[in-house]
Parts: sequence; C-alpha cells; structure tokens
Amino acid sequence: MPEISDVLIIDVSGTVGHRKTKHCVCISVSRDKYFLINTSHREMYDDFEIKSSDYAFLENVNRFVCCSKMYEFGPDKVIEKVGNLNFGDMAKIMDKIQKSRVLDKMEKNSVIPGLDKWQTDKVVQP
Repeated sequence: MPEISDVLIIDVSGTVGHRKTKHCVCISVSRDKYFLINTSHREMYDDFEIKSSDYAFLENVNRFVCCSKMYEFGPDKVIEKVGNLNFGDMAKIMDKIQKSRVLDKMEKNSVIPGLDKWQTDKVVQP
C-alpha cells in the first residue's frame, strides 16, 4: 500500500491525456490521492521543480510536481514504487495545498490532516 511521499509509476490511461503511465507522488493514503510529476513547467499548474540531483528515478532530468489538481488512483493502477520525495519537497506540497486558490476546500481538508501527521512524525523521529 502506498504511503505519503511515495513516488509511484501509475497507469493513468483514460485519466490523464494520452499517456499510459506517469510518475505520481502520494499525498493521501486514506483517499488514494496523488499529484502528477510532469516533464515541463507550466505556470497554470501551480507546480514546483524537483531536481534530478536529489532523485535517481528522475534519470538526470528535472521534473515538476503539479499542485493544481489532485488525482485519485486505486491500488490496482500502481505499477511500481520508484522512490520518495524528501521532507523539503513534501513541505512545499503542503504549502501549495494550503495556499491554493484552485483546489476545492473539501478536497484540501481531506488531505491536510494526513500530510500534517506525516510531517510531524518525520520531525519527531530520531
């Protein structure tokens, strides 16, 4: 079962344009919510860059976490786990969600408690 911060390759066919698979980051385990990781920066996606120097799974190409829309994918869509986002990048996701003007309030409230608990657990771990 995916955990918050997991980066997974997910079968997105029929959901996200014409692509069959995509890197996604898990932002809620109770609701199977994900943000997509894109190859291009698009201002309208309220995204931020993640560096390939921080993540081997990016294969030497910086990518962008899209924070303007949450996607829901069931466990049957997960192909494989390829890594985890670090604490700093997950903090950026939390900040983007909290400040978002495009995400629905109910949707935001459905993921913030889990992300907050994840952050708190990471801070208090030895």
